[in-house]
Amino acid sequence: MKKRDIVRKAQTKPMPEAAPAVPTQRQGRVALACIIILASIANGWGLWQHGHTDPYFATAVQSMLTSWHNFFFVAFDPAGFISVDKPPLGLWLQAALARLLGFSDLSLVLPQALAGVLSVALLYHLVQRPYGEIAGLGAALALAITPICVATNRSNATDSLVMLSALAGAWGVRVAAERGKLRPLLLCALALGLGFNVKVLQPLP
Repeated sequence: MKKRDIVRKAQTKPMPEAAPAVPTQRQGRVALACIIILASIANGWGLWQHGHTDPYFATAVQSMLTSWHNFFFVAFDPAGFISVDKPPLGLWLQAALARLLGFSDLSLVLPQALAGVLSVALLYHLVQRPYGEIAGLGAALALAITPICVATNRSNATDSLVMLSALAGAWGVRVAAERGKLRPLLLCALALGLGFNVKVLQPLP
């Protein structure tokens, strides 16, 4: 074969495609930290100002602070005659924090804001292990900046706690399937049970 033909054949041979860049472990941790900080700012900025709470649930929490009877039965009125039409756990958390920090918009909304941030971190770990670093970071970022999620995390509605319990349940199932252990499956049942006591059947898929 002539030299010219060899050169021509080499020139027409397709070049191998470059492998897509994959973030290093350190880069992934830095990116995740930035996303969690972003979620914390989005969920927590200005919560000390008035206007983030639903008066219905806020009134119930204020009534729950008057006595253990009202706290246990999630009483809407100070006389403890009417109960709120929701399971108790979410409002118990708000009442406990209101007892600790004082009754304010911040103490009522803070449990949901923290649950939103924890959900972002938990979703990253759920997605990153089977689908890779980029998919995990993308899922975490999407949850951190989705407007309806941010709005819910900045209110005293308990849906953020339900979301966290559902993600925790999914994490328990995944670990149980990977390791063949019973304990993570029991943690899944516990997480879904807690979610049930926040908003009944909503945490179930």
